[in-house]
Amino acid sequence: MPTGNSSDMFLTQDGLFLLDPDGIIMGGRLSANGFFLMVVSACLFGIADVMIKSLSLGVPPVEIAFSRFLVGGIVLLFVLLPRRRSLKGNRTWILLVRGVAGTVTFLSLLKSISMIPLGNAMVLLYTFPVFAAFFSVLLLRESLTRGEILLVAVGVVGIYVLLGPGSHRFNAGELFGLLAGCFAGFTVVLIRKLRETNGPLIIYFYYCLVGGVLTFPALVKDFEMPDFEQFVLLIAVAVIFMIAQLLMTEGFKYCKASEGSVILMLEVVFAGIGGIVFFRDSLSSGFLVGTLMVMGSGAGLNLMHRRLRRFGVALQR
Repeated sequence: MPTGNSSDMFLTQDGLFLLDPDGIIMGGRLSANGFFLMVVSACLFGIADVMIKSLSLGVPPVEIAFSRFLVGGIVLLFVLLPRRRSLKGNRTWILLVRGVAGTVTFLSLLKSISMIPLGNAMVLLYTFPVFAAFFSVLLLRESLTRGEILLVAVGVVGIYVLLGPGSHRFNAGELFGLLAGCFAGFTVVLIRKLRETNGPLIIYFYYCLVGGVLTFPALVKDFEMPDFEQFVLLIAVAVIFMIAQLLMTEGFKYCKASEGSVILMLEVVFAGIGGIVFFRDSLSSGFLVGTLMVMGSGAGLNLMHRRLRRFGVALQR
């Protein structure tokens, strides 16, 4: 991270971005170092997605979620307490709503991954810039340019294509994926509001705290003891997420947030390849067309306007 005292970090659902005192995303020109770090980070996130898919075949989603919240909360406590940072935060009710929305996002994603091909689930998650644009208008009273409206429309049509027009079938896994994208967009807008009075570590701590509290009752009720292999995978997923996020944070030193966010969309590519190799997922022409439309819409919203760059596309962790 840059060492200037005036800079801070912005944390999306699990992405870290540098901010100046006015809340504008900072970042230097894209360098070879930045490109390499972002690509490796996206690859590691994709590997973690594949591990989650494997875990979802035998481990309940709530156990995967709780382990992630537990590890994140413990790490943050070790970071915050030695600094004697207050854990109270400001606008507590928004912090709690953000925690609930983030938890719904992650649980919905886990359900989607367990029910449909991995690539499909990840693309539906990455519809969140479209929903973030919608919620920014609804909740923050912001306006969109004609170009931004066009990109949102492209994203909506892409979602329709992904869901299989004319198939007349109800697929709960796809609906869970779309729900994850919707709540992720809502979460990003909430974080933008929270960043006016809260540091990124407090926001993320409340997310882990609320997520742990919400998932613990279900964990106790339906707990299934993981076998040794599953236990190792649970730990590995948490560790890989942490390493990927550290690399992502370092990568944003060397590139603009909009550039880094678009590179991180490679996570969908890596996860999709993993789904094909390890789970024999198939790719239809409709999926490819819908994916291009959704990802193109998200990339455009990140690159087109400084305000929308705050949405980021560094998701999942």
